[in-house]
Amino acid sequence: MNHDCRSTVLFSLFVNTVSSSGIVQLGDGDNTDMTSQALAVQRAVANVQKDEFFFESYPLFYLPKLVPGAQVPVRFTSDSPFPVLRVGCIYSLGVSSSSTLRVGCSGPVQGISRIKHIRNFNQPGQEPEI
Repeated sequence: MNHDCRSTVLFSLFVNTVSSSGIVQLGDGDNTDMTSQALAVQRAVANVQKDEFFFESYPLFYLPKLVPGAQVPVRFTSDSPFPVLRVGCIYSLGVSSSSTLRVGCSGPVQGISRIKHIRNFNQPGQEPEI
């Protein structure tokens, strides 16, 4: 998909929070590649004996990324008599977890977020082992 970039004018922007591989980009970008990996472990009693604190211990983190099937060709044309793209006010509470907020021209955008949650709690009436 080819199109000519136009100048972009932004009146105002407010972003409260940017975290966890989030990106705010003002202006043109060639491409954006965002990756976020997290391991969240919650236990009633710590278990430091096992190999659970390494990304390599879980297939989720080393499997190849999923790629969509056959792509259907799309014909795209764009024609605008205005040389400038004008944007008013943008108000964003947050940009997070491999997401992007961009004002301007863009190339390919790719985002991958992989999160493994482990939660082990005691059964009611069961005392934790010490």
